[in-house]
Amino acid sequence: MGDLTSDAAPLGNMHRREPQHPPQPGSFRQAPQVFNITGSTGVHIGPVYHHPPPAPPPRPHPSELPLKRDVDALLLCGREIGEHEKFIVSEHLGEAWSSLGRKMGFSSGQLDNLKADFPRSQDRTHELLSLWHDREAENATVAKLTTLLLDVAAYGAVKRLRR
Repeated sequence: MGDLTSDAAPLGNMHRREPQHPPQPGSFRQAPQVFNITGSTGVHIGPVYHHPPPAPPPRPHPSELPLKRDVDALLLCGREIGEHEKFIVSEHLGEAWSSLGRKMGFSSGQLDNLKADFPRSQDRTHELLSLWHDREAENATVAKLTTLLLDVAAYGAVKRLRR
């Protein structure tokens, strides 16, 4: 195998360039051109892209929010969660199960295992609540579950817990 420095072709433009020399003192140097663009949006010059910040998530419709008196009653409920609460939450949580799992203190690996073991989100959520209940025992109360659901904005699940 030959010497790579002499056998290898340069990447990019294959034309040979003449070496550039710095300008001599006193030589004419052209001033940079400056363009002022006003009243325009989405103009892009150069390699830097500036994307607008993401829009905040839409606020839920008031009919989707649980009533304050129902939330207050749930937050005062010291009863340990049961199969009824697990079923209600698993049916109405949807894809927010992973956010709930992170709030409950489960690792990304544990959440990935749940996703691999349970293809349906309802089954994942039920198993997540069962694991949380097993870990927390009598501290896995309706009040704590309600707080966690409110933290992940799962208002539909909270609204249905009251029934």
